[in-house]
Amino acid sequence: MYLFHVHIVRVVVLMTILTFFGGCKNDIAKVNSLIDKHKQPLEQSFNMHLYYSVGGNIKYEFIFPKVNKYKTPETYLESPDGFEIIGYDEQHEKDVTLTAKYGVNYEDRKLMEAKNNVVITNFKKNEIIETEHLVWDMNKHIIYSNSQIKQTKSDGSVYLGQGFESDENLQKYTILKPEIIIYAEEK
Repeated sequence: MYLFHVHIVRVVVLMTILTFFGGCKNDIAKVNSLIDKHKQPLEQSFNMHLYYSVGGNIKYEFIFPKVNKYKTPETYLESPDGFEIIGYDEQHEKDVTLTAKYGVNYEDRKLMEAKNNVVITNFKKNEIIETEHLVWDMNKHIIYSNSQIKQTKSDGSVYLGQGFESDENLQKYTILKPEIIIYAEEK
């Protein structure tokens, strides 16, 4: 009987050891992705609403559903769910909007990129500019794109080109390498 109990104990211990060491399996890539600090945001914010003012006058309003802050060799803010920027004139009226489905702001380089369905609406000129990629260089005070651009003017005419350059207030802009101009029908 004693040998039977010793045999049972050995079997139970062996099964416990096998279960403990053989039962769990970790994919090293999954583990690394969970602990990789470069892929995990340092901070997260939801439903952010910011104002930028000069001399007490609001110049820009920033709306972000979600913002992630990363600290890799370079600090950057990412807006994976899109954003909207609203510009105001001296009379505090909405002047221009810029929307996109994705955005990233490189703080050290002072560079902001808008991607995926980027739309600029100029309310004063009643014009719309559409592209897939736009860059705001805050050091040079310009906004530009090297992607295809579609500009719809107030009279309904459409301009297509391969690039765009503007002042950072989106008031004076140029379509680069114009390809097609479609004039609206005269009434």
